[in-house]
Amino acid sequence: MNQISFDNLFEEEPKNSSSSSTSPLHTTILELLELNITSALEICERLIKDGLLSNERFSTNKPKAYPKVCVILDEMVLHNSIEFIEDKDRSDRIYRIKETTNLKD
Repeated sequence: MNQISFDNLFEEEPKNSSSSSTSPLHTTILELLELNITSALEICERLIKDGLLSNERFSTNKPKAYPKVCVILDEMVLHNSIEFIEDKDRSDRIYRIKETTNLKD
């Protein structure tokens, strides 16, 4: 019988987090950014419209999936695939794909 120790659980955790960056949701978010949809709120609304996220809402009418989308976007910032531009009065966040000048040469 194979048993998992606490040490094994901690060893496997980073592997799971790195593989999540290639999930269909991550891919779709990246595709939306490539279409110049830079608002986290707008990205969230598009994902809801496409049936990829739940349409549940807070009392402010902001999608409950909004924090999840922002976490994914922030992970992409940490991996240097996109950049954070601004926080619009804590009502929305703006991101964009990093420009690479090397591809133009």
